[in-house]
Amino acid sequence: MNATWGRPAARVATGTVWMAVFTFLLLAQTGHLLEHVAQLVQIHTLGLTGSDARGIVGQLDIEWVHFAWNAAVVVLLGVLLFHFRSNAWLVAACVFAAWHLVEHDVIMMSFLATGIPGSPGLLAAGGAIGGGLPVSRPDLHFLYNLVETALIAVACRRQLRLALD
Repeated sequence: MNATWGRPAARVATGTVWMAVFTFLLLAQTGHLLEHVAQLVQIHTLGLTGSDARGIVGQLDIEWVHFAWNAAVVVLLGVLLFHFRSNAWLVAACVFAAWHLVEHDVIMMSFLATGIPGSPGLLAAGGAIGGGLPVSRPDLHFLYNLVETALIAVACRRQLRLALD
């Protein structure tokens, strides 16, 4: 694999509708991850809590937005997986993102039933599966987004390499 990076890769990354969607998803998910990084800086470095620690675009830190975002990521990954069936990294990204969406499904059901945001979901501290892990919801969802973004990045790079070779 002696791929040339730079302009040829940039052309391939946007050269077809499918690769443009893949590239857009990667960039959008990276932006979403950075929002989680900002929230963790607010919590762990600045000592902020609750509504004071909502990332850079705090108005979007609501249950409906998280649910819709994760649903859109899973749909886009599914569409990409249909087109790039042999990309094992894309399969892994899709499975992992689907689990993340299940978490948000549980969180959304709790929110709809109680009207109270901030449920731990399944695996955050206090979560529905065995009381969750000893990690807060913001920390857990940062980790979810970190792994999800990494998997999407590796899957996208794999498609770029295939196209360039």
